[in-house]
Amino acid sequence: MPVPRTRRHRRLVGWLLAGLVAVLVVTAYAPFRWDPPRPVTNGVDRTAPHVLTFGDRNAARSAGAPAWLDEVRKGRRLQIDLEAKPRFPQLHHRAPVMMVADDFWNTNVAVVQDGTGLMLWLRRVGANDNGDPPFYVADAFRPGHWTAVHVIVQHDRLIVRVDGATRLSEPLPAGSLRTWTEGTLALGDEVRGGRAWQGAIRRAEVRTPGHAVDYVQPGALEVPQRYLYLPDRVVPFPPPSRLEWLILLLHFLSFVPLGLLATWAQRPPPRALGGVRAMLVVCGIAVALAAGKFLFADRHTAVADLVVQFAGAALGALVAYRLGERSAR
Repeated sequence: MPVPRTRRHRRLVGWLLAGLVAVLVVTAYAPFRWDPPRPVTNGVDRTAPHVLTFGDRNAARSAGAPAWLDEVRKGRRLQIDLEAKPRFPQLHHRAPVMMVADDFWNTNVAVVQDGTGLMLWLRRVGANDNGDPPFYVADAFRPGHWTAVHVIVQHDRLIVRVDGATRLSEPLPAGSLRTWTEGTLALGDEVRGGRAWQGAIRRAEVRTPGHAVDYVQPGALEVPQRYLYLPDRVVPFPPPSRLEWLILLLHFLSFVPLGLLATWAQRPPPRALGGVRAMLVVCGIAVALAAGKFLFADRHTAVADLVVQFAGAALGALVAYRLGERSAR
């Protein structure tokens, strides 16, 4: 595109700029499920002395790191005994029944329902900080049925039994449990919320050589009547996956034309001051897009996003300025 010189050309640039911003808004927030931070009523209820039920918003978490976590991190035996009856269909895809994690991107272990299947994220040697790739057991859950899940990690081997039958037995790299970090135990949701599991749990016991805790028992977990719903929405740095690195590159490339168009949309010829003004406008758009992600479900932002977007906008403004200088000669 030549450097715009007439009002008609600048109007066309303005429309292109608005269209590009609209595309960025759609890609940033789609499918537009409104989900802002707010006080909510806890969906966890005790319907029997030893049964917890879970609804749309769940907070049932340990008050800090469990006492047995240090023992597990020394590489000793870990056993999780879980009895759960899911509701069908689930509100969320891949909803966590029970997990021990620091945040959305740092998980030690997570027992997750995926339709009728069971997925197990386990932090180990060779996996990422989230325990990815997970293990999978097909047809573990069914409607109206109490499913007994037993997860055992011992002698560098993972065993998963469902209703008494061994469904998975896999070797683990030596020292896998030593990769575990600090974390909080949560039932029926992520440790900070955002992906509620629906159903009932009547046993959630963790056993190590020195501990045995059933987290369904009264007082084992903090279960407030109301709490501030504020799920993890800020991606840590460095990006935790190749996909996040690719997204950073796409953010950089998408803001190069934004910086160029914002500079060209001003009265010609583009000057250094105009480039600075365009940069401020584009940076404001980037900050607004990042802040808006706190208001929608399953959206995440990152400081790294803002850095590469600012860099892309600066490159675009510089290209527009250089082209304008060359055209003015």
